[in-house]
Formats: sequence, C-alpha cells, structure tokens
Amino acid sequence: MKIFSVIALSFLFFSSAIFSDDHEESLNDIDLVLQTLLEIFPGATDYSLDDSVIDGLYAVSIGSEVIYISKNGKFLIRGEIYDLQNSINVTEEKRVLGRLEVMQSIDEETMIIYEPEKIKHTITIFTDIDCGYCRKFHQQISDYLDLGIRVRYLSFPRTGPETESWEKAQAVWCSQNRQGALDLAKQGKRVGSSICFDSPIEAHYNLGSVFNISGTPTIVTDKGKVIVGYLPPESLLFRLSEED
Repeated sequence: MKIFSVIALSFLFFSSAIFSDDHEESLNDIDLVLQTLLEIFPGATDYSLDDSVIDGLYAVSIGSEVIYISKNGKFLIRGEIYDLQNSINVTEEKRVLGRLEVMQSIDEETMIIYEPEKIKHTITIFTDIDCGYCRKFHQQISDYLDLGIRVRYLSFPRTGPETESWEKAQAVWCSQNRQGALDLAKQGKRVGSSICFDSPIEAHYNLGSVFNISGTPTIVTDKGKVIVGYLPPESLLFRLSEED
C-alpha cells in the first residue's frame, strides 16, 4: 500500500476522536497522530512541527516529506503550497531543506563512493543492482567522474527484503573490495556471497521509503533536488550546473 494511502487511513482512525479547542491539548492530539504516522516511515525517528505560511496550518516534516495539519488537529492536508506573488513552491523548498538535513546525517562509511580527481558536484543515488537504467548509469561511471561528479551510492533493492536483488546488494557490501564487487554486479556477474554484520542495506531501504522513492535510479543532488531516472553524463552535469 502506498505510504500516503496508509496516512489517510491512519488519520481517518483518529478523526473519530473529539479534538480539543484548547491549544495545548490540540498539540497533544496532533503529537499522538504524528507519532502514529512515524511508524509508517520505517527510517524516520522524529518529525518537526512549524507554522506554515498559511494561518491555521502547521507544516510537518518527516524526513524529506512535508504534510500539513490544522492547528485544531482536525484536518490533515497533503499537497503543494505555492506563493503566487513570488512564484515559489513553498512545500518543495521545505522538502529540499529536509533532504539536505537527512543527506548530511548519513555516514559516508555506509556508502559506496566513486571519487573524481576534482569534485564539482556530489550526487547521492538510490540504486538497485538489477535495475537496467542503474546499470546503464554505472557503465558510464568514468564519464561522470571525468566531469567532476562525485557519486555516492545507497542501496535500494526495489523488490524488498529477502529477494534476489537484496541478497546481491548484501553480497556487494560484504565483499572486501566493495567497488570491485559493485562493478561486477552491475555487469550482471555473480558476486561471491559472504556474511557481515554491518550491512546498511536495510537502513538505506528504509531511508528510500522516507523519501517516497518508487523507482531507480533516484538521484539527490548536492542542492537537495531530486532527479528520477537516468541522465547521460553531459545532461546530468547541465542539470547540476543549473542549480548553482
């Protein structure tokens, strides 16, 4: 079931309660709802609640996701808020800040990273070893590096736990030479299986759920923007340069 379908069902459950008009009690009611919603996002541990640009609405950030809840706790809204006067998507701006905060919190020791000689941009990619366009991207990894694009890989086996793609990701991580193992796996070659206890695959997968990722490759830029799908090296560099 889609995450936001579950959110809607969860909120319907709580809507049967009588919310208080008292501000402090309303905040307690809202916290109860949002703590329940946190359970839907496996990689999320907390939320932030701030005044939105619209009177009567709180903006709620869970990872990189943004939803809105009325200050009396009676209404939950999922959607975009646009500042028409300034032509700004206010919701997306808040998502960008959330993505950057999450990305900065991830230990690079849990990633497989390809470094160019001179870094112009850093991208973080949710990748699936068995994804065709992920393999196409990786076949050109040298071209991306030559353009100064630093590539940080996070594992996102789309088929989920206890599947062949998941096991391949585990085998790559548990290899002594992770880059070499990933290179082989992206060519469709077998990587010898081994066991290790520091695998970040589940954490990466849960993080992808928080980011509401449904396909791979999904690229998070160093400015917090999301690019879904494959882009050739020069096209990706152009997109990244546009953000500067």
